[in-house]
Formats: sequence, structure tokens, C-alpha cells
Amino acid sequence: MYDPMRQYTVAEYWKFVETFSDRKFEYIDGDIRMMTGGSPAHAQISMNIGYVLTGALRSGDCNVYSSDAVVQLTNNHLYCPDLTVSCDPADWTRKKALESPTVVVEVHSPTTEKIDRGEKLLAYQQYPTIQEILFVDSRKHFVEHHHRVGISMWEHTIYTQDEDVVELASIDVSLSVRDIYLKVYLELEEA
Repeated sequence: MYDPMRQYTVAEYWKFVETFSDRKFEYIDGDIRMMTGGSPAHAQISMNIGYVLTGALRSGDCNVYSSDAVVQLTNNHLYCPDLTVSCDPADWTRKKALESPTVVVEVHSPTTEKIDRGEKLLAYQQYPTIQEILFVDSRKHFVEHHHRVGISMWEHTIYTQDEDVVELASIDVSLSVRDIYLKVYLELEEA
């Protein structure tokens, strides 16, 4: 049984993942964090982005992974981004976690936004293989693109218009805001 006051080992984390295979968990410095389900908008946005990425990367060395794939950044940081692109063929055969992500995508909900923009952004920016980070709001047209321009330097661009295009240079893929939000009901923009 899970005890929120206890510190867990990575081995115990993997036991949780194995035991509760119908749920998703992240591991941060001894804490096991269960991931909650997202809204229909969250799910559709993830699918829309995944569809574009998978189609564009079908014939290359890059693979697109859903939130079912764990990304291990350090021994103490294992995350489940909404989407991950890895261009390292070694990740294709890993049994537990991806180790060489190139692009990570997080679709924000009100309950995850603070962690995504704080803890996860810092962890992702410090990981050497990650070249691009996308934060996508599930309630309004708002896409935040972080692109590595140096060892520890990042450019940050915000896209809000349907005709805006996010250029994922590290994998040579373009994503329009219109495609990201295709057929998605946005709670804040309808209110």
C-alpha cells in the first residue's frame, strides 16, 4: 500500500508500475506521484500532436511515444510526458524507460501546470539530449515552445493564433496551432 510519508526506492517505483499497470506513476526524489487522467480536450490535443509527429517521422530514426512511456532523466527523476520523441535507436529496445528524448510535450491542465512549468521545465532543460519542450494549454490556444540554442541557453516562443506554426528544428517537423487544436473544445475560449 502507498504511504505518502515514506521515501521509496527506484526499484519500489518499478514494482508500483508493474503492479498497477493500468495507472501511470512518476518518481521524483523518492516520491511516487500517480498521474491523473486528463480531460477530453487534453486527450484530443495529445492525439492531434501525436498524429502530426508520427506521420512526419514515420520513415526516419525518430519514434513518437505516448504518456505510457517513462522517461528517465536521472536515477531520481522519472517522468511520463504526454508525448516524447526519441531519435536514439537504443531507446527502441529499452525495456523500462527512454533515456534519450529529443522532444517532450506536456499538455497543461489546471492541476499539472505548476509542476510542468516549474519542476519539469527545469529538469527537462538540464537534460542534455532534450532539444525542444512544448507546453500546450488544454483550455485556450496557447503553445509555449522552448528550443535549446546552446548547452544551457534556451529560446522561448509563445503561439496563440491558428495560423502560427511551431518549428521543431531538432526533428524537422512543423506543427500549426490549428492542427494542435483541431476539433478541440476549449473551455476558456467558449466561456
